[in-house]
Amino acid sequence: MAHPADSCPAHRGKSPAHDLQANHFTLPAPGWGWWVALVALLLPFAYAFGFLFPRGDDFDEVTRAMFPFDLPGGLYEVAREWLTWSGRYTYHFLAVFLGKAGEIRPLYGLVCAGVAALFGLGLFGLARVVNIPRASAAFCGLLGVLVVLAGHQSLPNFYLLTDALTMGLLQAITLVFLWMLCRLWVAPTADARKARRQTIIVGVLTVGVFEHSALAALAACTVAVLLALTNRFASRETEPDTTQNARTRLRHMGVLWLWVFGALLFSFLAPGNQVRRAARHIGTDVQLRQLAAAFDEWRQVAFWFFDGLWPWAVLLLVLVLRGMRGQCSIVSKGTARSGLLMAVLAMAAYLGLSALLTVLHALSDVTISSTGKLPAGLTIFSAYACGFALWGLLNAFPAVERSLARLPQRALMVALLIPLLLMLASSSNWRNTTANAANGGMLHLGMQLQERYNTLQVMGDAAQPKDAPPRFGLLGEIYRPGARKRAIDKNLPLPVVQRSIPATVFPVQMGEALPAQPETWPNLWAAWMLGLGGVYSAPPVASAAVAALEAPANMAAQKPVALGLPQGLQDAGIDAAWLVRANGAPTNAQPTAATTTFSDLWLVLHGQDISKIERIAVLRLNKTDWRRLMPVFLQRFAASHILERQIVTNSTAGSSVYQQILTALTGEQIHFTAEGWKVGEYLAVPVSQAVNAPLGLFVSLNNGPMLRLDLSKP
Repeated sequence: MAHPADSCPAHRGKSPAHDLQANHFTLPAPGWGWWVALVALLLPFAYAFGFLFPRGDDFDEVTRAMFPFDLPGGLYEVAREWLTWSGRYTYHFLAVFLGKAGEIRPLYGLVCAGVAALFGLGLFGLARVVNIPRASAAFCGLLGVLVVLAGHQSLPNFYLLTDALTMGLLQAITLVFLWMLCRLWVAPTADARKARRQTIIVGVLTVGVFEHSALAALAACTVAVLLALTNRFASRETEPDTTQNARTRLRHMGVLWLWVFGALLFSFLAPGNQVRRAARHIGTDVQLRQLAAAFDEWRQVAFWFFDGLWPWAVLLLVLVLRGMRGQCSIVSKGTARSGLLMAVLAMAAYLGLSALLTVLHALSDVTISSTGKLPAGLTIFSAYACGFALWGLLNAFPAVERSLARLPQRALMVALLIPLLLMLASSSNWRNTTANAANGGMLHLGMQLQERYNTLQVMGDAAQPKDAPPRFGLLGEIYRPGARKRAIDKNLPLPVVQRSIPATVFPVQMGEALPAQPETWPNLWAAWMLGLGGVYSAPPVASAAVAALEAPANMAAQKPVALGLPQGLQDAGIDAAWLVRANGAPTNAQPTAATTTFSDLWLVLHGQDISKIERIAVLRLNKTDWRRLMPVFLQRFAASHILERQIVTNSTAGSSVYQQILTALTGEQIHFTAEGWKVGEYLAVPVSQAVNAPLGLFVSLNNGPMLRLDLSKP
C-alpha cells in the first residue's frame, strides 16, 4: 500500500523532512531514446493482435450476442448464468457484450489488446499515486505491459478472446483495483467518499470476473483494513494525517471490505455453481483424493514467480518507480514500522491466496496444476505481492536509497533500464513473437485462416433461407427454442477444411481450432455460428500431389518444377525433388471448401527406399511482403544471406548467433511425421498455399541439418 509520505503533493516550506531530500534518489524523466526503445520492444506484441481468429469458446460466445455491444443480451446472460452455471457476473456480461468480437477481426484484436493495456493503466495509476509526473507514469505503465507480456508463462491467453476475458482480465483488473485501493488510501478527506465509491465499483467488477480475482480483491482489502487498523491504534485521536485521519481511513477501508465480501458471496453462492458441479459429476471421492495432494500441488505452482525473469524484473521496475516518484520524504514517523508491516502482510496475503485457490481447485474438476494458465496467473499475483513488499522494505530500510542517491542520475537510469530492457528482449515470449511477426508466419497463417472462414461463411449464408428467423442471442432463444443444444444438421452443408499448416504460430495459434470430428467441441458451436450443419478439419491427402506429379503433361493444370538436390539428400537416398501444385482435398470434401482451402504447393521427394525416413522438417523462406513486421529491404537482405548457404544447422551449438537471427527472421519451420505423408516411393508434404510460393526451401530428414533445395534450376 502506498503510504502518505510517499505521495505528498509538495513540501510547504521547510520541514524536518527537507533535510532528508538528499537521501531520496531520483531518476530523470525518460527521454525520447527510452521511449523509442520501449515502443520498439512492445511492437511485436501489438502486431500479433492483428492476426486473431475465433477459437474454443469464442464460437459459442459469438452466438450468444445479437449484435456488437449487446447490452440487453449481456444483462440477460448474467441472470441466466447465475441461475444455471456460474456466478462470474462480470465475465458473463462481457462475454456477450463483446461476444461479436469473435467474428469481427479488428474488434477481436482491440478487445484482447485492451485487456493487456489494463496492466499499463493499473501501473500508470499506481505511479500517479506516488506523485510520478504524468509522462513518466505513462512510460512506467507501458514498461509494465512489456514486463507482463514478455514474462508471462502463458502468453497465448492474451491472444484468445475467451481466455483474455477470464485469465487475462482477472489479473489486469486486479492491478487496477490495487491502484484504486491505494488512491483511496491517500485521498484527501474531501475526496475520500468519491474515491471510495469508485473503488467499490471496480472492486465489485473485479470479484465478478473469476474466482481468482474475487479472492485476490478480498485479500487486498483485508491487508488494507489491517494496515488501517494498525495506524488507528498507533495514532492519537487528534493527530493529523497527511490526508485522512486514522479513524476515517479505517472506516473507508471497512466499508470497502464489506462491499467486496458481499459481492464475493453473491458470486460464490450462485445456484449455478451447484448446477455446474452436478453436471460435471464432481464426486466426494475425487475431491478427497485431490485435497490429499493439494499441498504438493501448492508447492509446485505457488512459486513459479522465481522461474525466469520475474524476480529481477519486479525489482528493477520497483526501483524505477521509486526513482521517478515525487520529491517527498522517504522516512517519516512510523514509516519503517509501517513498511515492514506492509511487506509482511503482502507476502502473507499471497501465500494465503495461493493456498486457498489450490484448495478451491482441488474441490473442482480442474486442479490448479492441470493447466499452465492457472499457475501463470498466480505468478502475476505473486509479482504484485513482491512489488508491494519491496516498496515497504525500501521504506523500512532507507540506507538502500541513501546509497543509490550518491550515484549520478543518468548513470543510474542506464543501470536500471538497460538490464531490464535487455532481459525482456531476451525472453522466449519476445523472441518467438518477434520472429513470427518478422518472418511472415503470422501473415501466412492469417491469410490461410481468412480464406477458410470466408469460404465457410459464404457456404453458411447460402444455406440459410432469406426469411430465416434470428439465430443468435436472446432473440435466437425466443424464435428457436432449444437452439443452445448443438447437434449436426444433415439438412445443411457439412464441409471439411484443411487443417492449418503449421498448426502452431506463437502466440496467436497454439493448435488447430477445428478438430477432426464434427461432433467434437467446439466444432458444433463453430457450425452454428457459421450457419452450417457441421464442420471439421482434415490434413490434405499426399496422394493428390503424387497424382499431379505423375499426370500426363497435357492433363496437368500446372507443370511440376524439378528442384536441384544437395549432396546430403542424395546420400540419404533421395534421387529427385519437385514443387507441385495440387488440391489434396479428401474425397468427401464439398467442392467449395475443397477448391479454396486444400490448394497447396507441395514438396515431393522420391527415393528407392524412404522407409528409413521417420521425420521431415521444412524451413520455408517466405516471400517479401510489406505487411511483415520488418522493412522489405531487410527481408531481402536476410533472405539473400540465408539462400547463400547450403546448410542451416538445427542446433544452436553448430551455428552462429548471426545465422540464428537471420534464419528466425526469414523463415519458419514446419515439422511432419513422415509416415503420414508417404505414397509408395514418394514423400509429399505441403509447404505453403498454392498462391504463396516461397523464396526458398531447406529440408531436414530425421532431425539432421537443413539442406537447401535449389529452386532456380532443375
